[in-house]
This record gives sequence, structure tokens and C-alpha cells, in this order.
Amino acid sequence: MLANWRFWVMGLMVGMVAGCRVGWNGSNGQAKPQQTLTVSAAASLQPALTTLQAEYRLVEPTVQLSLNFGSSGALKQQILQGAPVDLFISADAKTMAELAGAGLVDPATQRDLLSNELVLVARPGVPLRKWQDLARPEVKFLAIGDPERVPVGRYARATLVSLDLWKAVQPKLVLGQDVRQVLTAVVTGNADAGVVYASDVRRSTESPLGLVLVGDAPPGSHPPIIYPIAVMAKTRQPAAARQFADWLGKPTARSIFVRYGFVPLSFGSSSPLPHPVAAPERSPAHS
Repeated sequence: MLANWRFWVMGLMVGMVAGCRVGWNGSNGQAKPQQTLTVSAAASLQPALTTLQAEYRLVEPTVQLSLNFGSSGALKQQILQGAPVDLFISADAKTMAELAGAGLVDPATQRDLLSNELVLVARPGVPLRKWQDLARPEVKFLAIGDPERVPVGRYARATLVSLDLWKAVQPKLVLGQDVRQVLTAVVTGNADAGVVYASDVRRSTESPLGLVLVGDAPPGSHPPIIYPIAVMAKTRQPAAARQFADWLGKPTARSIFVRYGFVPLSFGSSSPLPHPVAAPERSPAHS
């Protein structure tokens, strides 16, 4: 009798553990299995997507988001090498186009999600009032993303070429593998100034680091900064991936993107959505 009781208790415990691995669909009383979606996204999206991850958990409790951040180029290589990614958000159209050309993207799901701007930040005391001051001898080190590897570097190079500064800053360059490394180089004093996204400045109010915002890149000095999104062709959870991608275009998600300094785009275009967008802070930048 005691043995039977032990087996019954063990069976109950196993059932309880198994029950923890499913969600409950109250509409029809059926248990829904938990799903994990792997989302690879450009490093500049980390603060915004981390907030969105928690928000989406409230909307869809049966879906767990596994977020993977890095430079768009590095993430592309991971996908090309077979990494099991369900959804990809790049910081440029070129990287997404390369994956689409390799047949790794579901073309029906690809669209432009966000846009961003480029800004120049500097350490306090550095004699920088405008971009042209980068040529001054007092500015010894300038951090940018590696133009051969990351979108933020390609945008920075295009801007510096447009301003006829590229040759002058060549000996001063400190190259980062993503925008976080660029920002860190300036914060830690390994560079006097850096070229980063406006979203890095906008979210600065949350983690003050005492940098100075010198100014935006002049209009037309670089290609538009677009963040395309797409479901991967080889995802095993296409419906869940499409649902999350669609949710990122809804008002709740858009408002969070705006909070972190991004400009949401209307689906399938590079035009901002018609709602108020908070401009980046024009005061000491911090993150």
C-alpha cells in the first residue's frame, strides 16, 4: 500500500512539472504548449527589445522570446552558418538583402520596421562644436564602427566622406565591432568622440554617462538608416514568428520604440508613421 502511495505522489509531481511547461488557453480550456522564439537583432536595439520582451510576455504568455544581439554582419554570418533563428532585425537593408538573396528569408514577411539617425558625441572638454572640428589636432581619437563589418560604421564613413573629413580622420580612427563598442570607447576615454545612433543618445536619460551631443549628421550625408525585419525561411514556428513581427508594428510596441529614440515606419515603406515622435535629447548624451 505504501509503495502504491509513493507511485501516486510521484505521478502527481511529474504531472505538475509537465503542467508548468504549457500555457492555458482560457477561451476553449485547452492547454497551449510553450514556444521559444529566437530573435536576432542589431545591437542598437537591445534596450528597446529587452523592454518589449517583457511586454510581449504579458500579451502572449505561451511565447518565450530568446534575444540574441550583435552587429548585423555577425548575426548574418550566424544565420548563414545555420544558427536556428526565427526572426531577424538588421540595422541596414544591405544585410537583410544578402540573406534574402541566399533564400533564408520569408519574402512575404520582410518589411521596414524602424528608422534612426546618426549623431556625433564627445567627451566633456574636447573642443568639438561641429563635425568639421574633427579635423582639429586636439581631437586625437575618433571611434566609429568598422565600415567593413557593421552598418553604423558604413553610415559614419559615408558622412565623413560627404563632409570631406574622411582623409583627415584616418589616423585617428578607433574601430568598434558594434555601436556599443563605439560608445564604450568614448565613455572610457579610449576615444575623444564617436559616431553613434541617435537612439543611443535618446536612451541616455536612463544611464547618465556625461557625454556631449555635438550634433546630427547633416541631411543627405549618409544613406537612410533603416531597420528591416523578416521571419526566417527555415523557422519551425512561422505562425508565432509572424505574430510577434506583426505585434512590433502595433501602437504599444511603437510607443516603446519611440521612447528609445527610434522612428517607427509604416509597413512596407520608409515613411514614418503619423504619430508624435520624441526627438533625441539635445543635451549631454549618456549612453
